[in-house]
Amino acid sequence: MSQKSIMKSYPSIPDLRSGARRRLPRFAYDYLDGGAGDEGGLAYNRAAFGKVQFVPEYLEQRRAPETATEMFGRSYAMPFGVAPVGLSGLIWPRAAEYLAAAAKAANMPFCLSAMATTSIEAIGAIGGEHAWFQLYPLADHGHEKELLDRAKAAGFGALLVTVDTPTTRRGLREIKNGMTVPPKLSLNNMARIALNPSWALATLAAGPPRFESLLPYFPPGANYASVSEMISGLLARMIGWPEIEALRKHWDGPMIVKGLLSASDAEHCARLGIDAVQLSNHGGRQSESLVHPLDMIDGVRARIGDELKLFVDSGARSGLDVARAMARGADFVFLGRAFMYGVAALGAPGAAHAAELLGLELVQILGQIGCPDIASLPGFLHTHGNRE
Repeated sequence: MSQKSIMKSYPSIPDLRSGARRRLPRFAYDYLDGGAGDEGGLAYNRAAFGKVQFVPEYLEQRRAPETATEMFGRSYAMPFGVAPVGLSGLIWPRAAEYLAAAAKAANMPFCLSAMATTSIEAIGAIGGEHAWFQLYPLADHGHEKELLDRAKAAGFGALLVTVDTPTTRRGLREIKNGMTVPPKLSLNNMARIALNPSWALATLAAGPPRFESLLPYFPPGANYASVSEMISGLLARMIGWPEIEALRKHWDGPMIVKGLLSASDAEHCARLGIDAVQLSNHGGRQSESLVHPLDMIDGVRARIGDELKLFVDSGARSGLDVARAMARGADFVFLGRAFMYGVAALGAPGAAHAAELLGLELVQILGQIGCPDIASLPGFLHTHGNRE
């Protein structure tokens, strides 16, 4: 399919989402698309972005908008990147490889989840410093440090430490589907796979999905009945400031704490020398009851000033959403499902297409409102009639 045909068939991320739904077995699509509990958090996340509106300046002198941004001493083409997605190879085989390559080509960061089905070393060879590593702290600190050393040796440019998974979550779609890794060949799942031959053939070629980076740390002969059981036996559930401080001392590059929502937590991170915090409610996947990052960003910024960078995720689905987050005070935005919908719908070309769509949409909204660059976006924000 030519690029022109792809754009005609998939002119937006929601179109890629529809394509993903058609191509994936139900258990894979539900894992990607679903949320925790009654999934009210998913709608709340979308509503949080929808509340942010702009006031345009049509008659001011205009120029082509500037989207480049500098982060940790590197210049990126856009103020957004690919968020970490666990079990990406279950959603679409080799998804992490495709996204890492597309991110490098587009000059944006790609975050590899520790729970990905592609190894640290494979992604490092593809993405280099464009690859960032996302860690779920492990119960065994020796294994944890070994993971970080592997990421550093593979050339990863930054570390994200996720702290917002203190308990297992209840994803009702996954419970109903009997979600396991690799998928159990039940009659229901075999029927679903048979209806999705593209996914089946791609999975056959790539092999069954496994937690490639974590394989050395599972007990020999371990046999787990569920993903939750497997993960709960490996990850540390109690994560506190001593653990964050130890990770800060061990990792000598840029470090981001991902999953915070409170100003006091962000302030403590600044005292420990953390470089950035990623405000997040885990995309509505961990709990449906959490506030959205955009509702907390003013209080966090007031507490920490410019001591560290503020990243945002959880529900962004377009370049317009990126602009909205930047206008509200974010320094950088990460999107997960948006990129995964692209890969699920189109395979490798979908990774590059999602990046292109988001960039086009961001440039379009900047041009529409007359904003010359992303740093100026807060000046175009509608604040209850204060800009008229």
